[in-house]
Formats: sequence, structure tokens, C-alpha cells
Amino acid sequence: MSVVFDAVGGFLNRNRRKFYWLGGTVGSGYLLFKYAQWKWTEFQQRREIEQTAKSNVKRRFEQNLQDCTFAVGSLLPTLGENLFNELNVELLTAQLQQTRQAKTEGGEGGEDQPGAPVTQPRKTKLEIWEELKLLSFTRTISSVYLVTLLIVFTHLQLSLLGRFFYLDSVVAFSQTDREQQVRGTVGGRKGVSDETERKYLTFSWYVLNVGWKQCVAQVQRAVQEVVGSISLKEVTTYDALIEIIGKVREKVEDENGENSNMTAFLLPEEGKEEDVLRAGGVETDGFVVDKELKDLLNETRDFLDSSDFRKVLKSCFDEAFDLLFKQLRPTFFAEQESRQRSHIAEVQEGEDIQDNAENKGKAMPLAGVIPVISRLVHHVVNGVPNIFLEILSTQPELKALSVVMYTGWEDHVL
Repeated sequence: MSVVFDAVGGFLNRNRRKFYWLGGTVGSGYLLFKYAQWKWTEFQQRREIEQTAKSNVKRRFEQNLQDCTFAVGSLLPTLGENLFNELNVELLTAQLQQTRQAKTEGGEGGEDQPGAPVTQPRKTKLEIWEELKLLSFTRTISSVYLVTLLIVFTHLQLSLLGRFFYLDSVVAFSQTDREQQVRGTVGGRKGVSDETERKYLTFSWYVLNVGWKQCVAQVQRAVQEVVGSISLKEVTTYDALIEIIGKVREKVEDENGENSNMTAFLLPEEGKEEDVLRAGGVETDGFVVDKELKDLLNETRDFLDSSDFRKVLKSCFDEAFDLLFKQLRPTFFAEQESRQRSHIAEVQEGEDIQDNAENKGKAMPLAGVIPVISRLVHHVVNGVPNIFLEILSTQPELKALSVVMYTGWEDHVL
């Protein structure tokens, strides 16, 4: 046995350097393998956390957009009530019906009532028609502007508030354990105090109680200039009506040289914030606009004054009025489009498009269009489902601006 041990000992002694090298190589390889395994596991965990974080941010942003739609929907009844009370087209329509009835009764009696001039009913009827013409255009066009402004402004407000929650979630995310991060249960405060958030959202009161009147007045001036001189008997086509509304838009949006002046309908002048908060139901005894709220309002005004916001607003106006024109189209093309559908299989697609482009649709006196114009306000404000709210809330430029506001921050915020 000793001989065997001596032989093995001699072999190990003669080759100890080789064994040291082999042991070092195996050991190093093992350590490298364990290090690579650890780094791979760490990478997998980090990627899992990052994917969860991105998913959570996306989910929060999508929820923010849904909140915007819900918030605007809750404000529309108030806007509609204001428009219907202030621009009472229905009252004028009832007065017209009364003049018709009075004229019929006068005809049946063979003579007008004693002391009533013969021309009085006709003159009154004409005056009512002229007022109805102006009020119908004013109310419907104003509703399109105001719904669009409400949608864009609400997206701006909630995107700015949502950003603070996002930033706080990022900070909280870095301070929580991996299990919470992977589960996506990281929370955090809302970035601004609940009181500041409540006060900031109260400024929608200004749009619904002050700004809307300014908007209506601006539209009313434009309608008077464009529509006021058009005779009730003038023959009107679909294209002519679009041109009329387009001219009103030019005057409304280009007042003072740019459409940015319409943002004045959204927030009060600086220094009058406390008046709005008090009128909106916020307790303001001894209240001074604190720095947190002031910074939020200043940032809101910066966005409202930016060229990007003006482009988005213009794009949303275009989308909204295109929707309005689609609501008008059946009045002029219903019969024609019905005939086209009945024999569309017999007409080549290129010829069908050409025929449709060449046909101007039905023509009617402007007086015949006024009832259609006056009824469109119900689609804009009271539609169920409200296509204006649904489509404008997903308008690409508005969504892109919401992303910029939601994810934009300065270093000092963190």
C-alpha cells in the first residue's frame, strides 16, 4: 500500500503545477459561469421590470384618456342648457307658428282684427325669420367650437395632473422591492395635493359660465357679417352651405389675426383666479393662490400660448366641422345616394365617384335649411352616443399633444 501511496504522491508532486493550472482554470470557469448566470438573471429581471413599468405607464395614460372623455361628457349637459336658454331657437319657432295661426284665423274671418295693420303679421314674421336664421347658425357653430374647446382643455388639464402621478410612480418604483415592481402594484401620491387638484379642476367652471358667452358673442358677430346679408329665399346647395360656414370660421378664428385668441375662453386673466374659485364653490376666505396652484396655472397658460397647441386646436376644429358637414350631407344627397346604392353593382367604381363629384345635390332656399341647422346642435351636445366626443377624443394630434404633456418634465421636478 505504501508503494501505491508513494507512487501517487510522486505523480502529484511532479505534476502539481499542471494540477494548479487545471484547478485554477476549472475554478475560474465555474466562477465565470456563475457570474454570467447571475448577470443573465439580473438582465431578465430588469427587462421584466422595465416591461412592467412601460405597461403600467401605458395603462395609466390610456386610463387618463378615458377619464377625459368621461369628464367632458359630464360637462356637456351644462353647456347644452346654457346654449338652449341663451339662444332660444325653439321660442322663435313657436312664435312663427303663432303668426301662421293668427294669419289663418284672420283669413277665415275675412278681415284683420280691428286696429291691427294688415302688414303687421307679415312684417313680424319676416323679422322672426331673420332672427331665427342668425340664432340657428350662431347656436350650432358655437356648440361645435365649445365642445371642441372643452375636449381639448380637459385633455390638457388631466394630462398635466396625470404627469405628476406618473413622476411619483417612477420615484416610488425605484424605492420598492422587486416583487412589487413585477406585480405592478407600485403606488404613489398624485404629485400635487388633493386640494390643489380640486382647485385646478374647478377652472372648468370658467369655460361653462364665462368663456362660453365670449365664444358665442364672437361667433354671433361673424354670423351677422356673413349670414346676415343672405336672403332667406337664396337657393342653397351643400357646397354653398359649407362655404358659408367656412367664411364664418375664418372670421371667428382669425379675429385679432390668429386663432390663439380663442384660448382666452378657457382661463381667466391672471389675478382673477380667486374670483373663479369662489364662484366655482371653493372656500376662499383669506385664500391666496399658492405656489403649487400658480405653477400649474402658469404651465397651462404656456401650453395654451404655444404654437403646437394652436396647431392641435386648429386640427380639432377642422375635424369637428367635418363631422358637422357629414351630419348635413343627407339633407342634400339622401335621395341621390339611395339611388346610387340601388344600382351600384351596375356602375364601375370610377364612374360612380365621378358622377357623385359632378352632382351638386339638392338645392333649396336658405329658409328650408335653417330648421336642419338648428337641429344639429342636439347631435353636437346631446348625441347618444356623442360622435363628436368619441372622435375628437381620439384625434391623433390631440393624443400626441397629450403624450407630450403627460410624459414631459423638467429635472427640478424629480
